[in-house]
Amino acid sequence: MSRIYRDYFSHTLLTIPDTFIDVKTGDSQTVAPKVIEEIEYHSKNNTLQHLIFSALQSYLYEKRNTSVATSDVLLQLLEIKRMLNGGGGNPHEVSKRTHEKPPVSEKVDLKEIEDLLEAFGG
Repeated sequence: MSRIYRDYFSHTLLTIPDTFIDVKTGDSQTVAPKVIEEIEYHSKNNTLQHLIFSALQSYLYEKRNTSVATSDVLLQLLEIKRMLNGGGGNPHEVSKRTHEKPPVSEKVDLKEIEDLLEAFGG
């Protein structure tokens, strides 16, 4: 049984069936309750059109991999911490160590990052 959702402000009408065909895989899928909940919410708040275009934007354009950038920032923070704990040392050695990446398996404590940011006034 299909359900109809309206956004009267933007003159948007959306009919939601019980199942749909995923255009990427061709598989038939049921509409998830979370999706229906979001559609109902945006329909009531007159933002249904924005939900549709946001979903299409996310679907059509892959999100950037931010984990690489985050990893680089964390590595730099680790290096700053090492420099603070171990002293300045030789500038050439510090420059050399900055370009060498430590093993990825090192864990960074969020409390340590907050302390570093506080130390630099961030």
